[in-house]
Amino acid sequence: MTESSAAPTAPIPIQVARALRQASVHPSVVGVKIVARDDDELVCAIDIRTEMPATWRAAGQSPIGVKIVEAVTVTFPSLYPVSAPLIELRADFDRSHPHLNPAQAGAPPVPCLVAGSPRELIQTRGFIGLIDQLVEWLEKASTLELNNPAAGWEPVRRDHIHDISVVDSAALHALVERKGGAAYMWAPYIHTRGDIGHYRLHVPIEPGPFGPNDTRLFARRNFRSREDSGLGLAIAAWAGKGPDGQLQVADGYRPEDVATLADLRARAAEYGCLEFLDAKLKHVASRLTAQPIGIMVPIVVLLLPRRPYRVVGTDSNIETCGYLVEVGEGADLLNPKTAVRLLGHRNTPSVSVLRRTSGDDPAAATLPWTLIGCGSVGSKLALHLTRAGRAPGILVDRDLLEPHNFARHAALPFDGERHSLYMISKTYSVAEMVRSLALEPKRLDLDALSLALHADGRTAVAPPGTAMIVNTTGSAVLREVYGHADWADRPPLVEACLLGAGRAAFVGIEGPGANPNASDLMAEAYNVIRQDDGLAEIVFSAEAEAIQIGQGCSTFSFALSDAQLSAFTASMAMVVAEGQREGLPQGGEVRLGQLGDDGISQRWSRVAAAPWILVERTVADQPAIRIHPRVHAAIEADIARWPGVETGGVLIGRFSQIGNCFQVVDTLPAPEDSTRSAAEFVLGTRGLKTSIDSLVQSSRGTLQVVGTWHSHLQPSGPSGTDIATGSLLATHQLGPLLMLIHTPGGYSALTAEAVGGGKVLSMAAARGSESNGT
Repeated sequence: MTESSAAPTAPIPIQVARALRQASVHPSVVGVKIVARDDDELVCAIDIRTEMPATWRAAGQSPIGVKIVEAVTVTFPSLYPVSAPLIELRADFDRSHPHLNPAQAGAPPVPCLVAGSPRELIQTRGFIGLIDQLVEWLEKASTLELNNPAAGWEPVRRDHIHDISVVDSAALHALVERKGGAAYMWAPYIHTRGDIGHYRLHVPIEPGPFGPNDTRLFARRNFRSREDSGLGLAIAAWAGKGPDGQLQVADGYRPEDVATLADLRARAAEYGCLEFLDAKLKHVASRLTAQPIGIMVPIVVLLLPRRPYRVVGTDSNIETCGYLVEVGEGADLLNPKTAVRLLGHRNTPSVSVLRRTSGDDPAAATLPWTLIGCGSVGSKLALHLTRAGRAPGILVDRDLLEPHNFARHAALPFDGERHSLYMISKTYSVAEMVRSLALEPKRLDLDALSLALHADGRTAVAPPGTAMIVNTTGSAVLREVYGHADWADRPPLVEACLLGAGRAAFVGIEGPGANPNASDLMAEAYNVIRQDDGLAEIVFSAEAEAIQIGQGCSTFSFALSDAQLSAFTASMAMVVAEGQREGLPQGGEVRLGQLGDDGISQRWSRVAAAPWILVERTVADQPAIRIHPRVHAAIEADIARWPGVETGGVLIGRFSQIGNCFQVVDTLPAPEDSTRSAAEFVLGTRGLKTSIDSLVQSSRGTLQVVGTWHSHLQPSGPSGTDIATGSLLATHQLGPLLMLIHTPGGYSALTAEAVGGGKVLSMAAARGSESNGT
């Protein structure tokens, strides 16, 4: 490392000396020299050798003009490393490369080396990391690899620009026609006063004329301290076909150096739209000359060049290049020396922007869905999905927001005291949040249960085309009603709720044709939970099952922080978004989340749920029988183990009173003292009570013994012995009894129930096929 003789001899700051030492040992650096130094900055020259093919090395440079040794100027500010150094290329470096930061004409080109902040890179990888980026930039520039179709067209850099226009890019690019043209649009703005000042404008894509009296619409008024607001004008211009009849494509890269109206017109000529822009500028100038406005207003110019391939970060080959001209009279728009400010571009919130930012496909279809429950879980789920560009279309909840809801609800009160005076529904609060980023959803401030009981209500909840209904209420009654409703065209239900006082979470996704349905999935979830001691302790704990009662008998939900709830709902939202993006799984699913002992980490399991076997009813009001495939497999395995004789076991599950059905999720093996013969199977009792007690304890009563199963060697229905046994057992069971019979021809069953004085209320047989899963 050398130092120029003209440089002062004051000590070099240790941070800068460290950076220069790192640069000097880099394998691609062949020279480091201090050029100038004062109290504010230190300037040094760094010579970098680029790797090139032998033929290029012989010429001393690549065909594009990148030299084999490039001299780079690095200026370290006095606040280095808090402030990043300025890196400049030689003044005559070819400017037709992408990844060059905006610069005034004549200023040395400044390469864009990092997608984020250079000072952040220095803090994580040291100054040598910045040199790595610089070497890579130069080598890619030598082979024209800074812009390529695979990565997309790099837009003209507009970093560190304070004037910003907010525009819906998709709508703006839709204006571009094959014949070329330009359009007027009004642009509300706010201007912050200062030495330079800066503008922020919103340009709604609403093209219209600029009539004889429209100059009166221009406005500039005091908005608040140091800020003005008003109405300006935007002009969008684009190219049409060239002399050869082909669409004009701007395939040459130019860094942004427009500073005057003459520069802007030259850039418009390069993009093929000068004639259209000139016509609009002259038209506005004539109006301002005829009707002076007496104020300075912003005129936005949006040039829309076609690029050879899609622009990075978009799905369009149209780039938005924005500029701003402050005018007070018509002559300003005709004077080639009028100053032009560079205008940064931001997209208005839209589905495409939200999806792209979320890593989703902006062009993917939007699947309409309904959200039932707009409380804490539902509101957070709606907010996550809205921000992902997949907002709910219908909100269902009859409840109002209460003061304690704001501890976890996604909405915030507009004013604590005033908010208490109003009755604001939960659907309204969620709809307001959704509306700020998407179309306002339809609100149903009605009881979701009652809506499911009649045709008009079902249509309101799920109009034709609805892809899914997401239930976040955690209501067992609502789950049962919707899961078992006689609703032929009901969309799949997705249930998302918290368990175990907020320390666990459940997501259930119905299978096609509601098999398994939401109720089946919860029964399966209970069976999975009971076999995991840690999860069972959380879900079935005394804290989880406690009901807290507030004054006036108003029920309060369990204590839970907003952060903890949000962590689980974020995971749930990812599941729903996946179903929106890729379609629901071909079979049902149960997902269970568990909070770690540290209160932060989460563990999720995923259980596939194949279609259940449905045993056909023979009597209309007879309880239905729904059998998990696991149970069928266990029965088949036991029969294979005992060929030539009848065998059997005990059925585990639950009975849905609302659905009037048995849901069989597992089995207990027959006790050791059971007897088997070709004529009959007799279930033993040794150890059975202990097994049943263990089952009830592990599931905290969510699952019970619902009956027994046994096999027949020939296709047949319940035997006389079966009927007599069922009649007897029914008098000893508090709920309905199921006797499931497996035969070579499929399943048959006997259901019985007794109430009061041991009288058998009902007894009926059912039959079905082993493959009947619909």
